Amino acid sequence: MDLEKSFCYNLSMVKIMNYMNYIDINIKNLQDNINYIRDNLAYKYFILDVSNNGFYHGMYIINELANIDYLYVNNFKDLLKVRSYNKKIPTIYSGDIDEDNIYDLIMNNAILLIKDTSILKYQDIRDDVEVIMALDSNGYIGIKEKDDIEKVISFIKNNSHIHLLGFKLDENEETYKDIILKYKAKLTIIDDFNNQNKDGIINAIKIDNEAYGINKVKKDFFKKDNNNYKQSFTLKAKIKKIETIKIKKKDIKVAIISLGYLNGMHENITKVVINKQIYDVFKVKEEYSLIKIDEHISNSDIVTITSSDNPLNIYLDENILQYLSSLQNKFPILYNEEIKILC
Repeated sequence: MDLEKSFCYNLSMVKIMNYMNYIDINIKNLQDNINYIRDNLAYKYFILDVSNNGFYHGMYIINELANIDYLYVNNFKDLLKVRSYNKKIPTIYSGDIDEDNIYDLIMNNAILLIKDTSILKYQDIRDDVEVIMALDSNGYIGIKEKDDIEKVISFIKNNSHIHLLGFKLDENEETYKDIILKYKAKLTIIDDFNNQNKDGIINAIKIDNEAYGINKVKKDFFKKDNNNYKQSFTLKAKIKKIETIKIKKKDIKVAIISLGYLNGMHENITKVVINKQIYDVFKVKEEYSLIKIDEHISNSDIVTITSSDNPLNIYLDENILQYLSSLQNKFPILYNEEIKILC
């Protein structure tokens, strides 16, 4: 390790020790989830959504993953984060495309998701770019009319720098089967795990929160008792101090952590793990929480608020992403208990 990296590493360690709380990402769980998905779904290509800074797991994860063919982001900021870690990994961009960003997108090697006919006005594209056409019979998140689809495809074919990589469907729609078969693009993408792909025309699937082990989704594929599917996100807090309080003339020993409902501890979480044992959350206040403990717990022990052994799905169900977003930028992120991001 060179001097600069050593300095940054040691500085990061000091920061970690000074913060009472931190996030740990279990990359093995994340990779195992992806492998499980690949083993159980009959698609050729798998696309991982890493929007919102890798679903709040940090974009560092992209260099640790295997068995992913493409990345997917819904905003330009995340595209730049991807490129800060990996200049070449194929990345689909589904955000807005306009005169202010189209050339920056192309220069950052983005695969553009075309959702309307506005691409037709960019006649002067002189750098190679791949595009995917979003098709939607409702017209909400893709092109609806077949005449418009043909116009865009004709435009693409008449520009030697623009290359049609594939199509993305909001559902497995018979509506566009003839177009997909006619143009035989490399990718035909769906993001519906209930899709059975009976016609065999879908060869790629976009996966998002399924890979990270958060939220329950789509029929029985990810059941709560499925041991092959684990949360990769862990939130930990160091015990600040231990007190004995009296409740109804009975002494109760509690550990105090500096996480409350305003800064990271969700009120619905009722149990935590300390030294591999489960303990009850006694009280959650604005900026601290009390954990009911016993004589086996000491100062500076680590409280695991949530992990694969105590997953958020038990407590939050459909609100997990909203909760994770509230944690963003509040805590340092470690990966497999190691500091991977240097200053």
